[in-house]
Amino acid sequence: MKVFEKSQNSSRKIIFFIGFILFACLAYTFIYKPLSSQKISSKNNNISLLEKADKLNIFIFDKKANFKSKVKVKKNDTLEKLLTVQKIDKQEVAKILNNLNTYINPKKVSIDQTFEFITSKIDDKNNTIQRISLQIDNINTIHLIRDGDKFIVKKIEKVLYKKNHLAEGMITRSLYHSAKKADIDDEVIVEFARVFGFEIDFQRDIRKNDIFQIVYEKFVDDDGELQKNGRIIYAYMKNNGKDYSLYYFKDKNNKIGYFFPDGKSVEKALMKTPINGARLSSKFGMRKHPILGYNKMHKGTDFAARRGTPIMASGSGVVERARWFGAYGKYIRIRHNSTYKTAYAHLSKFGRGIKEGKKVRQGQIIGYVGSTGRSTGPHLHYEVLIRNKRVNSQKLKLPAGKILKGKDRENFEVARIKIDVMRSSLVSN
Repeated sequence: MKVFEKSQNSSRKIIFFIGFILFACLAYTFIYKPLSSQKISSKNNNISLLEKADKLNIFIFDKKANFKSKVKVKKNDTLEKLLTVQKIDKQEVAKILNNLNTYINPKKVSIDQTFEFITSKIDDKNNTIQRISLQIDNINTIHLIRDGDKFIVKKIEKVLYKKNHLAEGMITRSLYHSAKKADIDDEVIVEFARVFGFEIDFQRDIRKNDIFQIVYEKFVDDDGELQKNGRIIYAYMKNNGKDYSLYYFKDKNNKIGYFFPDGKSVEKALMKTPINGARLSSKFGMRKHPILGYNKMHKGTDFAARRGTPIMASGSGVVERARWFGAYGKYIRIRHNSTYKTAYAHLSKFGRGIKEGKKVRQGQIIGYVGSTGRSTGPHLHYEVLIRNKRVNSQKLKLPAGKILKGKDRENFEVARIKIDVMRSSLVSN
């Protein structure tokens, strides 16, 4: 009897243990799995609908009947040519080109761009397109997807995240050289020089051991990789012992600009110099002409720079002349207002869209350094005209920028304090 009871107790223990194992398995199935799928679902919230559709294509398409190929564009390639190589008939090619016309120029695809084709076989001589993908830059991708007898085109923009970044350094040789050592990208350096170009002459005023600091926006992807740079929020220079701080601000009329702590705009009618990274090679005044060989009044300022160096509009205005102009070679003249004009000579070429009658904004690239006309080497000949009389641009005293008042001044003070707090946190990190 005792043996039976012992045996019965052992059986109960075994049954209880098996029951516990079954319960644990059920708990894992109904509790753990939904939690896992919830994490996956949460992750997938960042994935575009098109990417989700792409995952579904694994099931929709018959893998045996579909072929994926990646084709890099070579010289003289067109999309029509690439599709013909994929054995797509002319009627379908025309339909595809018509659909993509809004997004790209099928006749002018860029060399080294990569098209991804997914095709289905119709017979030994013909295929049909199921999908075309093209990454047009590091942010945007174009997708053409078959939908029955027609095609749908989607432009997908990568989700980017903004973060503020602080960079600083001490000038040893030039602003550009020292900024590159601080891992600052070219477009940020150019914008920094443009902003301070109203106050500081980077060809003459910069001294060794001057200090700079820039706070600017960076846009990164999900992996934290930089995709593009944004605006400069704060710019600082310690130049020849003097401190300059500039703050980004948008006024009530949505006009953006950079302002000193007292609310005064850094912008003036004209920039001090319309070119960065150049050397002042010839001043305004009497000189021995390098080609003609005799003394002659030099009614401009020359900046020696490498061929192709960008030239900026010193101020906003209208292009009066953009053509060959005798000894000046390729020449641009801009009318800024009824008083001021500026001229730019010996250019290698004009900037995109620059022509007579065109409006330009201050700091816009209008041309590139060259040596056209009567010239001994690549340089910019720059002139400032006041009421059509050429004057010394280096001694010109321009009216101060606007001063923020009223509500704009109040809003600027709030924005300035926020920027200073944010900058302090970046410095401490």
